[in-house]
Amino acid sequence: MEDMRNPVHAQLERLPKETLIQLVKMYSWNWHTCDGLWFSGVEDRFGTEKALEIDIHMWDVSSKVEARRIKEVLAIPENGGLDAVLNTINLMSWAAKCSYNIEKDGERALLTVLSCPPQEARLRSGKEIFACRPTFDHGFANVIAIIDPRVKVSCRYCPPGPHPPDSWCQWEFTGPERAR
Repeated sequence: MEDMRNPVHAQLERLPKETLIQLVKMYSWNWHTCDGLWFSGVEDRFGTEKALEIDIHMWDVSSKVEARRIKEVLAIPENGGLDAVLNTINLMSWAAKCSYNIEKDGERALLTVLSCPPQEARLRSGKEIFACRPTFDHGFANVIAIIDPRVKVSCRYCPPGPHPPDSWCQWEFTGPERAR
């Protein structure tokens, strides 16, 4: 007899690992597409400033929800440390779409975004770079608050500020042992 829970769940459980990974990447692209279309629609109708204001609020709320869900699924303990924060960020819905690297040295890590699809799409469509720093200020702060409030994050560079030609933004995370 067929599994009566949810037919999608049963179908996913039968897929090979490689296909599941491709689906995760595709869902991340879909998330970015929806977010970008939404932002562009609000921007076209109400202006960039209003779109960014609403986007910051969306990231503030959604990053909390997503971090809590990841924490629950992975059974991350309270005060999981720097690795748990970085692992949570790696599993967020937007992360599979971006090209970034994390260089970790003990209780310090640099997350550098090398390719930013939303900013690059804006440039291709003739729009200006937008000030995305506040969205990540909120997003990373919320992940930290949920996973391990002892971890600290600081922005080294991010739009609207200047950035090197080979990357868009860089964030420094400091683990609890080093933050003291």
